[in-house]
Amino acid sequence: MRQLQTRHILLFRILRDRCSFLTRRQIERVLTLSRISTTKTLLWLLSEQYLNRRYRADSFAHFQTPVYYLGKRGWHVVGKPVSEYSGYRLQIEQRSERTFRHTLSLYDVILKFALESDVKRIILGEEGLWQESIEFGIIPDAWIQYSGGEAFIEIDLGTEHVPVLKKKFDTYIAFKESGRYERLFPGCTFKVLVFTTTEERIEALEQVADTDDIWFCTLEEFVKEKLTHEHWFALLGFYALSVTRKKEM
Repeated sequence: MRQLQTRHILLFRILRDRCSFLTRRQIERVLTLSRISTTKTLLWLLSEQYLNRRYRADSFAHFQTPVYYLGKRGWHVVGKPVSEYSGYRLQIEQRSERTFRHTLSLYDVILKFALESDVKRIILGEEGLWQESIEFGIIPDAWIQYSGGEAFIEIDLGTEHVPVLKKKFDTYIAFKESGRYERLFPGCTFKVLVFTTTEERIEALEQVADTDDIWFCTLEEFVKEKLTHEHWFALLGFYALSVTRKKEM
């Protein structure tokens, strides 16, 4: 009889704590299995109700592709109340199609940090802190505290005009210089990590970022290379993230 392994529990915890849903490709990264083995594992987890899935329209491939989230048994395994499962499932099933691409790109970033560093805290943009506790002016995609520092995360899919992003960058810097960031996150480093589409896009954004606190990288490069790879463009040069070695599970 097939039994749950440590890698399965890790996946369930990521779905509970970090990412509401993931694609097969992202789950492959978590399980560290081949594509074929990942597909077989997903079929088993679905059949045993450890996972569930919904389909989303893939505008690039022109057909529907699945995303996976916790099933009833997986929900129970990670200690969540059974009474709350229906609401959790409904929230995912009713999620707007137009939000998936951006959210899955953000999850690519969160997964990278979660798998290659010790993540202490993640505050997503949808959480109430940004609306209720801060006169910030913008809502970041996320703020992350990991074994190496802290940073805001911004996902740029190339759909916003550069002047709009310049205003957003200016707001970040004003937030730091006003002292509000230090008051909210005492002793934390300030950095904005911008994940975008192409190096040409980076060049355009660098021209409106008048600070060395905003770093740019393509999302594709970030996912492909190690977390500590020196591929960050900034005002004064190229940088790499400083990350303490992740503890073995």
